[in-house]
Amino acid sequence: MKVKQTYKTAAITATFLIIWMISGSLVEEKVSPKSESSLATLSSVTVLNSQGIMKSKTIKASGFTEADKFIQVRAEIGGRVISTPYKQGDYVKEGDLLCQLYIAGREAYPKIVAPFSGYLESLRVDKGDYLNTGGICASLIDSNPMLLIADIAEKEIADIDVGANTMARLISGDEIMGKVSFIATSADKNTRTFRVEIQVDNKDRKIRDGVSAEIYIESKKVFSHKISPSILALNDQGKLGIRTVNEGNAVEFREIEILEDTTEGLWISGLEENERIITLGQEYVFQGQTVKVKEMSLPEA
Repeated sequence: MKVKQTYKTAAITATFLIIWMISGSLVEEKVSPKSESSLATLSSVTVLNSQGIMKSKTIKASGFTEADKFIQVRAEIGGRVISTPYKQGDYVKEGDLLCQLYIAGREAYPKIVAPFSGYLESLRVDKGDYLNTGGICASLIDSNPMLLIADIAEKEIADIDVGANTMARLISGDEIMGKVSFIATSADKNTRTFRVEIQVDNKDRKIRDGVSAEIYIESKKVFSHKISPSILALNDQGKLGIRTVNEGNAVEFREIEILEDTTEGLWISGLEENERIITLGQEYVFQGQTVKVKEMSLPEA
């Protein structure tokens, strides 16, 4: 009985193995290159003959305001403070006296003067105090022009030029305009970002130092195309893009970047000046597939 049972079990196992092998070969046949080739002759798509225009990308960064000039005015020699003509918050001109010191045995009393015109952010000493060599007499600030400071990612820094137009929205909601005045040549070792400075007119001194801001920098112009969001796709690596057809009517996946989202569509970059963009049927085709093409063009304005 045991021998018969063993033979019976072996026969059942062999039968399942044969069925599994047959089904496997059938599945393999379904995804063979031959099948993909036959699909290529059946697929048709509608393409838009799109001509790009030169458009700037906007680079967004968080940043803050920083006075163009700020200094802590220090004593070159120690002595007793005998005069402080100005008080905190006063406006002083370059060369104005900030502190005067008394040093025993000297006929001339050393003077500490303003190195540039600006406002006394703080006065650190009072008359009668002793100021050591290197001690701080006052902090002086000149906030015109004001600077906006932004840290830009290494992948975007090449798209920014000195002189680029910039808009910033302060945390107060105020919007200010400026131009890029400086781009660092070396990245921060910790953040791998580059310091960018934007110069902003501040004659009325309303913009204060150290205020948070959202900064929008106009980058170099690139060829841009306007598309419907419905044709966006992801490739196997999860990259965002669209599908186009080349001169041989073969499908290509093109990675893109969204420059601007408007009510009329998306402005994208990453394409050449003239492109054949698939607008219908893109979900049924694959990379390298040759397709039948129905051409369409945008109406002239």
